[in-house]
Amino acid sequence: MRARLMTWLAMLGVSGPAVAAPCVPPVGYSKAPPPAPLPVERLVSRVETIRIKAPLPVVLASIAETKLEDAIPPQKNLPSVTGTRLLTPGAFDFPGARRIVCLSDGSTLMEQLLENRASATEARFRYIVWNYTSATARPISYAVGDFVRTQLLTGETHVRWTYAFKMNRTRLPGVLGFVGDQLFRWWFLDGDYAQMMRATLAADKQRAEKRASKGRP
Repeated sequence: MRARLMTWLAMLGVSGPAVAAPCVPPVGYSKAPPPAPLPVERLVSRVETIRIKAPLPVVLASIAETKLEDAIPPQKNLPSVTGTRLLTPGAFDFPGARRIVCLSDGSTLMEQLLENRASATEARFRYIVWNYTSATARPISYAVGDFVRTQLLTGETHVRWTYAFKMNRTRLPGVLGFVGDQLFRWWFLDGDYAQMMRATLAADKQRAEKRASKGRP
C-alpha cells in the first residue's frame, strides 16, 4: 500500500507533454448530471483571497472577457488549460451550463455551473468539476469551486476563492480516510494547487486594475 501511495504522490508532480488538439468530448462521454456536491466542510478545501483596486463591475467585465485558457497562468507542475467546448447552448454563464475543459497533458474534465448571481455589492460564481480522464486525478471524485466577489466601501473588490475536493474512498489516498485527506492536502492542495490559485487571482487583479486605470467600465 505504501508503494502505491508514493507512486500516486509522485504522479501529482507530473504534468505530461503538451498536446495541441481540438477540445472534444472524451470517448465514452456521458450526458449524466454531475454528482450532488456535499457541503464544503465535508470536503478537503482551500481558500485564497485577494483585494483588487477596481470596483466590482470592472472586475466582472474583465473576467467575462477572459478565456479560461488565458485566465490560469501556466504552472510548472500542473497541466494548463488548452481550450474548452460548450456542451449546452449559449455561454457558460447560467446554472446548468456545461463544458468540456481540455488540458495540456491530453486529458479532459467536465465542468458545470451551479450558481451565477450578481448584485451591486456581491457576485457569486460556483461550479463543479468531475469526470477527470487524467490518471493523476483518479483519486478525486469531484471538486467544487466557489468565487465570491464583494464590493468594498473603498471602491475596491474583495475576492474569496474556495476550492474543495471530494476524495474517492476506494482509491489511494482517499481509502486512508482522514489520513489520506491530510496527505492530499499537504502534498497537492497546499502545494502546487495553492500556487495555481494564487497565480490566477494575481492575474485577475492585474487585468482588472489595468482596465480600471484606463477608465474602462
